[in-house]
Amino acid sequence: MRFRLLETRVGLLNSTARIPFRYGSACLTHCPQAIVSARVDIGGREVVGFSGDCLPPSWFDKSPGKSYRQQIDDMLSATRIADEICRDEMSSDVEFFPAWMACYERLQANGRERGFTPLLTSFGLSLVERAVIDALCRAAQLPLAKALRENIFHIAGGRVHSELDGHEPAAWLPPSPQRTMYVRHTVGLSDPIVNGDLDQQDRIGDGFPETLQDYIDATGVRYFKIKVSNQLDADLPRLQKIAALIESRRGCDYSITLDGNEQYKCAEQFDELVDAIERRPELQQLWKNTLVVEQPLERAIALLAEHTAGIRELGRRKPVIIDESDGQLESFSQALELGYRGVSSKNCKGPIKSVLNAGLIWSRNRSLDARERLVMTGEDLCSVGVVSMQSDLCLVATLGLTHVERNGHHYHAGLSYLPSSQVTAALAEHGDLYADQHNRPAPLLCDGALATGTTVDAVGFGFAVRPDLDEYSSIDQWSYDSLGIE
Repeated sequence: MRFRLLETRVGLLNSTARIPFRYGSACLTHCPQAIVSARVDIGGREVVGFSGDCLPPSWFDKSPGKSYRQQIDDMLSATRIADEICRDEMSSDVEFFPAWMACYERLQANGRERGFTPLLTSFGLSLVERAVIDALCRAAQLPLAKALRENIFHIAGGRVHSELDGHEPAAWLPPSPQRTMYVRHTVGLSDPIVNGDLDQQDRIGDGFPETLQDYIDATGVRYFKIKVSNQLDADLPRLQKIAALIESRRGCDYSITLDGNEQYKCAEQFDELVDAIERRPELQQLWKNTLVVEQPLERAIALLAEHTAGIRELGRRKPVIIDESDGQLESFSQALELGYRGVSSKNCKGPIKSVLNAGLIWSRNRSLDARERLVMTGEDLCSVGVVSMQSDLCLVATLGLTHVERNGHHYHAGLSYLPSSQVTAALAEHGDLYADQHNRPAPLLCDGALATGTTVDAVGFGFAVRPDLDEYSSIDQWSYDSLGIE
């Protein structure tokens, strides 16, 4: 399938968190949600595809002193530059993967010149990349999983990871995508654990869960992502409280990941937490049920040999994976050389990168025993429905993951930020995923999981609802002041 990229558009719509989301040093209360459309020409036929994501504070760039206003400007600039370079590289009939590689190489060089972090540069490309992928799937009348297995994108993994030379995605992707996805519930650093942590007068009272106890009791979640802060005196009692609550409800039947959120200066600091956990009888089951440790080291040092001597040893106890350090195509292979044992998948870092990283894991695992096997996790950027959340669900389901961090529906008020036409369409087209609950359209969790059948079956990148960008603000129309925050 050859195509030309004719035009992209960006629309912005503000959303407000129902509960503040604190991760690392950042706290999300208000943010713009972006939709990108890509109009492509395929043999004289024009098709439009879409992508979406939130523009969060202090994730793509954690430079000290950089305001949220400047960070949003940078995210929008990264998207604009990606649009310009992609339209240039895709201006004549091209195959997707070779053109995408050329865009990636030019954008990374451009980002270095501008002082952008690799993550920020990759984010701009990912928005255009996802919209083009959606358009190509729609042109072929295929869902994403089938389009990848048939390799309509001409993905040649050997160009990035030599082990994949001669293999196509069908070799490492499962025969069919997951139709049910367990939610790994995020426990933010400021989230109340038990109901007693939240005074009655401080409750929102919107009918939805507000504490971890509420979530376990109301939705049956059994996977959890617990953020830690590199403050041992605070982390240990908090972990004990979380473990006591979960085990009172689920016994031994639960799994967790520990997210260091770049809060540690060296692996030895995280070892102190692990040693303390292992010494406490109350935390034995929690540690036994810990699947992975996510990005303990700050990105500036996480892939430097002189700062990661302890990662290989820590990785023998539990797999340590990179998340924020996965900024470039070669980042994961570099991490593996240092003793990391896995990587996260996030649409905001680029779906093609996730597909290639999954291939590298498949290739390496064929010669590793169970104690050394590499892993991939699905992580969230507080994504919300429809486009952002469903395309990310579609990707991890296609990769064969069985659970994913999914926190947007907890911190945001469901689909209530969307125009009513999109809400109506979402309930009609994806009735297995959304339902009216407590006078609000929101994702429906049953026994700790989301139904993804209509998501993975949808022609395109996981959603049947087509946004109308006329209902959004253009970049020129939108202003930071409209968020109503300092």
